[in-house]
Amino acid sequence: MMYATLKGAGSAESLWHALAQSHPSHPSEVSGPALARIDRMFVNGITRWGRSVTADMMKTFRASLSSWHNRMRDLPSQDILHLADWFTADGTMWLIGPNHPCWPHQLADLAIRSDWAPPLCLWIRGDPRALTSCAKPIGIVGSRDVNEYGRFVAHTMAEQAAAAGHLVVSGGAMGTDAAAHWGALNALHGRNPANVGKTVAVFAGGLNHIGPMRNRTLFERIEAQGGALISEHCPDTIPEARRFLLRNRIIAALSSTLVVAQARLRSGALNTAGWACELMREVYAVPGDINQPSNAGCNKMISDHRAILLCAATSTDDICHERHQPTMAACPGFAVKTEDAHDRQDDATATPAAASSSGDSASSPASGAIKAGSRGEAGRPPLGRSGTGGQPTLAQATASPARTRAKPGSSGVRRQVPDLREPADAEMQLPPIDVSTLPEPQRLMVGLIRECRRRHLIVTPDALLKVARELADDEIPDIGTVLSLLGALELKGVVDRKADAAALSSRVR
Repeated sequence: MMYATLKGAGSAESLWHALAQSHPSHPSEVSGPALARIDRMFVNGITRWGRSVTADMMKTFRASLSSWHNRMRDLPSQDILHLADWFTADGTMWLIGPNHPCWPHQLADLAIRSDWAPPLCLWIRGDPRALTSCAKPIGIVGSRDVNEYGRFVAHTMAEQAAAAGHLVVSGGAMGTDAAAHWGALNALHGRNPANVGKTVAVFAGGLNHIGPMRNRTLFERIEAQGGALISEHCPDTIPEARRFLLRNRIIAALSSTLVVAQARLRSGALNTAGWACELMREVYAVPGDINQPSNAGCNKMISDHRAILLCAATSTDDICHERHQPTMAACPGFAVKTEDAHDRQDDATATPAAASSSGDSASSPASGAIKAGSRGEAGRPPLGRSGTGGQPTLAQATASPARTRAKPGSSGVRRQVPDLREPADAEMQLPPIDVSTLPEPQRLMVGLIRECRRRHLIVTPDALLKVARELADDEIPDIGTVLSLLGALELKGVVDRKADAAALSSRVR
């Protein structure tokens, strides 16, 4: 109803004023004309949407209008500007609309049918630029009770996609969703952060009610590594069951390619796949053991020709577009880190031709943006500020040599994620690592790696989790803990990652 009304209104502001004036508390000479204007907005919007207005539809619209009036009465103010902090949870969230440069325009595909509607706006925690960092994102979904096979596929696919610069979209839930997000996050280890894709989690409720709580560390990591947590609902909206099915349409619309890692016959992942099919997205399903109910949904999709059979999880080259650097577009109100700004200056110096060719477009401010805030003081995004932040092109980034010198005005040498793919002779020059000096959880993970080797197992995250459930179930309860510990050990040089397997460094004593 609201989408149709906005479609017929001149602007959101005009609809807001009409709603305020049409409240029953106003005199009839004020509320009457305002109510007539709103009716015309709704009728015009429904007509533009390709539907015909009926008496029942108008009755439903009037009921919705009454609900809108009640919600407006509960607001702390009727002044739009004064509501800025309230709508953005005191500046801790972004609120963007379709005219914002960070708005993912593939969401407009949800309006191709008259009974669907794209989200009116998006609340965001994290970096809003992640939403437009990839032209053709990959979505990875599946069951919450996924087994180790499905978890391995989701994690590996996401890691490979992010390593190629692609955006990974999922739902932030346990099981497959968490494995996909962790895979995208772990792609950062040993790689240049500028070349690694982001991950976005879409929630069914408001961002004040994100869950499950056991994924809290995951959500913090998504924000810390430049990803985003998003919702189409106000921050305090409760994630009711019906909203999960509506959330699935956003995951499908954001994705150019959707992979169902594992699903039962009745699964929310199949609902997402259904949306993706309607939106003409490429849908892939992972085949599985026909005797396992957890694979029945994917197997049926393949059998019904509603999904393409996924042949391998170790590479995304066949199902994604070409490898690229994430495009972090200029976002009004987003303060770019000083170090990143120096990077762009160096890139421009290294490739003056590329910089000059893109200078005009990078210097022109984005128009029509709904300013949700800036990362100005103390990390809070107050409204009303604008800024620029052009990013280096792929040609600039690839032509620019690696930079490790200190930047002008910085406090010291630039810190980088170490490249864990150094040759062995370089590694031998480094001092040995004493495992006894590591924190207890990391020492435990080293012991699990050695136990896997003793059992002649390939040291994958799933194998480590399986052994941990036998030997240390309380200390390492889930795959997220395994991946987090592996990442920490890799950064310290204790662990080397080769393809999907882990191995202890030769420096470990």
